[in-house]
Amino acid sequence: MNAVTKPELALVTGLYRTTNAIVRELDQRLGRDHNVTFIQAVTLLAVDSFDRPQPHLVADYLSQQSQTVTGVLDRLERAGHITRRRDLDDRRAVRLELTRTGQELVRGIKTTLQQHVTDVIGTLEPETRNRLGDDLESLERSVRSASGR
Repeated sequence: MNAVTKPELALVTGLYRTTNAIVRELDQRLGRDHNVTFIQAVTLLAVDSFDRPQPHLVADYLSQQSQTVTGVLDRLERAGHITRRRDLDDRRAVRLELTRTGQELVRGIKTTLQQHVTDVIGTLEPETRNRLGDDLESLERSVRSASGR
């Protein structure tokens, strides 16, 4: 096994710090503008992305534990943003739906996200953004490969 070098460790810790800073700022904006947390917002966006998804699909999509997503869904349901309905074809299955207020909230969240992305990434040159996207895809493949060992 190879030892991790200082530059490699700096790369990982830098990625961690940068990601946390981006998410922290977005979490503050979402809380201020929409009274939701980052994880609640991305959960709502995931529900919106699918046609009446089951909770496990949302958890998989977000790369989160089912228990974590269940807690988030509970809070979103209590707030009136989603409903859980039994699947008519499979009575054991539950499907998620956005309520009218949930749909309105998703529209607002999308606007806030677009502004945040513009603020954070908009100053980067197009080549830099493209390279960053490619590099992140490569890193994600590497993470998936390493976790499969």
